[in-house]
This record gives sequence, structure tokens and C-alpha cells, in this order.
Amino acid sequence: MSSEEDQPVVYEIPEPLPQPTPEEKAQRRRKAIKKRLWFYGIFIALIYGFIWYQPYEIDWIPRKIPNPNPAVNPDSKLLFAKGTKILIVTAHPDDSEFFVGGLLVQLAKSGAELHQVICTDGDKGYYFFLTDEAKNRVERRQEAQNASNAWHAQSLRLLSYPDRWLHASDEVIDKISDEIKRVKPDYILAFDGDYPPRTSHQDHRRSGDATKIAAEKTHIAKWLLLFSTIAPNYIVDITDQWEDQKKLLAIHKSQYFGKRLDGVENMVEYSAEKDGQRAGYELGEGLRCIRLK
Repeated sequence: MSSEEDQPVVYEIPEPLPQPTPEEKAQRRRKAIKKRLWFYGIFIALIYGFIWYQPYEIDWIPRKIPNPNPAVNPDSKLLFAKGTKILIVTAHPDDSEFFVGGLLVQLAKSGAELHQVICTDGDKGYYFFLTDEAKNRVERRQEAQNASNAWHAQSLRLLSYPDRWLHASDEVIDKISDEIKRVKPDYILAFDGDYPPRTSHQDHRRSGDATKIAAEKTHIAKWLLLFSTIAPNYIVDITDQWEDQKKLLAIHKSQYFGKRLDGVENMVEYSAEKDGQRAGYELGEGLRCIRLK
């Protein structure tokens, strides 16, 4: 009697799958293409949205520094003389302490008459989507007031344009012109819109553009001193003012705190070291000086 192992094994051959018709193949291709288009469309939209929302501009082709770019002395005796009128125009509430804090400390000690204009209301902070803009406005305005009091500003004006959306419009230029006419400064400090760092905040560039046009239009100031520039022609020695500048940065508690404050201090110090090396100083702040009259 044969065992089960001796029984022949019968394999079932499955029926062949029906082949799709040409119409079904075409329909599947259309569905696959549609899915890809949706995927790439959403991906491109996200990239475009990020580029549109984030505030920085990048010069993909580096700007050429003026050549020659000789050193300039912007009447330094007048600049640091008692009673000299100086108007500082910035984009955001913490810009002056970040970019020219050491210079402002020196000017205050020399007895200069300092005034400040801030173009935006500082509502964005670090540009998070869920930012409490109303809270930012209140906190950053107060921090700007506290900081300007620390370097003895005689006036502080906020033009209150939305952070990130500043333009060198006729309206902005006219408002800055009005402040120039009010203060009648000998010097105007502003961002360099013509030779900014390769990557920089668009509000910095636009406030610098607007201030330069207003300064040239009003024919009041003797000098335009532009900071945050890749083409400085005058370096201020701020070695002895560094500790004071760090105290000014710490006033902006909503922006700089804990490790973030340490990182900002390192960033500012690194920039000051690079500028200082140009003139043989330990720390410096570079300015591009333009004589207006």
C-alpha cells in the first residue's frame, strides 16, 4: 500500500490575469501624471511660500566693492564733538545696538545730540507663523525706548511700518525727510543699501535706500555714515566700548536671552574683529562715509 508521500503532487496553474486594455493603460498613466503634478505643485508652492515669507535677500552674484575705495575721515573731530547732531535711522528696534552699539556709546560720552528713527514696529520678532504680533510690538517698543535711554537719545520716533514689508516708497522717504528737517542733523547713520552683506534683511536694505534718498533730497546733513556694509572706508575703534555694547544688546530680552544672547554676542564680536583688523584695532565698526555737502 503506498504512503501519502508516494501520491503525485498536483499543481494548479492560475488563470492568466487579464491584460489591461489600451484605454485602461492610458487612464492609469493619466492618474500617475496627475499625482506627480500635485506632488511637485505642492512642493514648489511650499518653497515659493518660504522664499516669499522669509525676510532675507541674497545677492546670488556678489556686488563689486568700489575700486578704489580710499579711507575717508568724516570730520571725526566734529563727529565726536559736544552738541553735534546725529540722526540714526534703522529698520528694527534692536538694529542700532546690534550694528553700531559701540559707536553710539562713544557718541553719547562725547556729548553728541542723538536722535533715532525706527522704520518698522518690530511685530515679527523671529518670523514664526504663530507669533503674537501685538505682544511683540509692545515689548520691542519698550526695549527700544530703554536702549535709546541707555545711550541718551533725545528723541525716538517709530514709523510703525510692518516688519518684513518695508519699501523705499515715497511715503517712507517723506517721513524720514520730515525727521531730518525736524532734527537738522550734522550726520545721519543708516544701513548701506548699495553695498550690504551678501545675505541681509530686506528691511535693512530698504531703510538704507530710503534714508539715502531722503538725506540727498533734504540737503541738511553734512555726512551720511552707512553701516552693515561690505565697503567700509572708515573704522571706529570700539574696543573699549565692547562691554557697554553687550549691555545694550541684553536690553532686548524678547530677542536675545540665554544661549541666544551668547550667540548674538559672538556674532557681533566676530564682525567687530573683522572690521577692527582693517584698521589695526582689536574691535571696530565699519562705516561707508559719504560727504553730502
